Amino acid sequence: MRSATSHVTIVLILALATAGSTLGSNCCVPAVPQQGVMGETIAQPHTLDIGLHYEYLRSAGMYEGQESVADPDATRSVWKRTTLTLGYGLMSRVGLSAIVPYVWKEKSWIDDEMGELRNSSDGLGDITFMARYSLLARSFVDFRELSVGLGVKVPTGSVEQKNYNVTLPLMLQPGTGSWDYLASLSFYQGFDKIDLFASGSYLLTGSYEYELFTDRYETYEFGDQLSYLISSSYHLSDRVDLSAALTGAIRSADMIDDVEEESSGRHEIWLVPSVTVIAIPDLLRFQAFWEQPVFHDLDGIGQLGSDYNLRISATCSFPLTGSDE
Repeated sequence: MRSATSHVTIVLILALATAGSTLGSNCCVPAVPQQGVMGETIAQPHTLDIGLHYEYLRSAGMYEGQESVADPDATRSVWKRTTLTLGYGLMSRVGLSAIVPYVWKEKSWIDDEMGELRNSSDGLGDITFMARYSLLARSFVDFRELSVGLGVKVPTGSVEQKNYNVTLPLMLQPGTGSWDYLASLSFYQGFDKIDLFASGSYLLTGSYEYELFTDRYETYEFGDQLSYLISSSYHLSDRVDLSAALTGAIRSADMIDDVEEESSGRHEIWLVPSVTVIAIPDLLRFQAFWEQPVFHDLDGIGQLGSDYNLRISATCSFPLTGSDE
């Protein structure tokens, strides 16, 4: 009897800690593609690009606006994601792509009585499909591309994973439960030694009716998100490129039952140095990115700020038929 009572007590404590701590201190954005994973340009005509990306995203340190605040619970969040990307150049100006993520999410904090507590989930995330159209005829002599993209994020990820028989909050689920829609605008200009790239994307999120506890439901909607990226690459040699970028994300407040969640909404900016190694010309390349936050502005009290992000990518290009160009 004592063992059963203790187990029930642990479940109740974890449920209360999860509901109070996780929803009150958003640790990371929903499971949506970041700038760079989505693909920067349209694949060459009749060419299939296959990419594999690994990301390690760590959040630590609480903020109120732009100021760091004390966190007695020593809250930490780690989000790992492996993403498969598929891009196909349907014709010279039109490309199609799919982004398929598999995510691992973990959050830990210190409880005065029980010590360190931890919640985690893993599984297939939400798949995104995109179509991109180049507004400018591409020139491979002086490479330039201005393209627009439209996409839809399908709720393929689970929203029902549990720890200790308690359903995790949506922020820790592999998926968001909602159909979301994405629009983007990108410009690329290539020179002999230097390439310039700028892009912006807007994610319009939907809502999901979420069972927080048994027989209690909430309608949860993650905030819309505007992402932007400005980068420059230097061709160090025929096989190596060095890049530097500034990327940012502005996210509006989440909504619970059409009421704005106080501790949500943010603007963050990262400095992103990277290196690209062309292992096999026109066929295989590797990239490594380090994302270091340089600006935090988190709404409310008790949100975790990004600590650092790491991304490693490998991309293969396969011509399927004779190119038109």
